Amino acid sequence: MAEVANDGDILGLFLAIGIPLFLTFGPIAFSAIFGSYYQKGKMDKLLEREKQTGRDPVSNLSNPVGDKKIHSSSLMWESVVIGPSWWQMLLGWIGSIFGGRLNAFTDIYDWARREALQRLREKVISSNFDDVINLRIETSMMSSTSRGKDRTAAMEIVAYGTAIKYE
Repeated sequence: MAEVANDGDILGLFLAIGIPLFLTFGPIAFSAIFGSYYQKGKMDKLLEREKQTGRDPVSNLSNPVGDKKIHSSSLMWESVVIGPSWWQMLLGWIGSIFGGRLNAFTDIYDWARREALQRLREKVISSNFDDVINLRIETSMMSSTSRGKDRTAAMEIVAYGTAIKYE
């Protein structure tokens, strides 16, 4: 005669399977859902700040445009440090197996580059300089070593240039 499972057996089975699955995939699912929401909010705020800037004082020209005399100049720089979420790291790892473009990292690094430039714009405007010339963008990879393997932990993007004030 077959035994009927009681509620304790079902609960025990649920806990025996559910807890390991939750502990294994829960952080990655959390990262996928809330990380994407958080990063989309950061990008929306950046787009709003870019719209409010008005005239873009930043250029990569080596000389200022026009015949205006320069009153003063200074080195201006801003930086952003960004790291991909666990979900993006997983997608990047899967993408690296098959090769090609790693779209998981493209969006977050695009945000970091644009954020560094926007911070530079805002700093120049608040410092009462007129333009930034000779703009350069540098990228530094920050990695950690685990069991002899380099793992990318973050990236720093630095935007810098010569801020000038006209007479």
